[in-house]
Amino acid sequence: MKLRFTGIATLLLMTALVMAACGSEDSSTDTFIGLAADETQAPVVRTGETFTVDQFEAAGFKLSKEFDTDTVPLAENVYYGFSERRDIEIRKYANHTDANSAGVESALAAIGRPVNSNAGGGIITSTGNRTSYHAYMVAGNMVLLCQTDISACENLVNAIP
Repeated sequence: MKLRFTGIATLLLMTALVMAACGSEDSSTDTFIGLAADETQAPVVRTGETFTVDQFEAAGFKLSKEFDTDTVPLAENVYYGFSERRDIEIRKYANHTDANSAGVESALAAIGRPVNSNAGGGIITSTGNRTSYHAYMVAGNMVLLCQTDISACENLVNAIP
């Protein structure tokens, strides 16, 4: 009996140590997958290129809807769709400088937003929930918001010749 108690106590102590080392997660906050440790840096690729949504569609982006740009400063277009069964929002800017400044600020606000927020960004699903974005990246003049992690966005950009 004492051996069994010792085993359970050891297991509980190890679990507590692992949780303390990793920190606790609050289910109301989003996890930023694909961002740097400071959660303000994301991949910035192909800085000298100017992309169109047609190039993304040819690479596999399934365009579903275009949004008004009123709530996205300096954006010329905001496209919602999906790739690899993940929601993606593509924000088009006039140039890389705008994408890397106003676009990044806007992306950071969007990925930090709770799922049911009324503060724009993300499409409202048939269940009344807003799509939640957990990561973003900058590709040339575009900012891509990625649903669960950055992989689908990276794959999309990499598929553009």
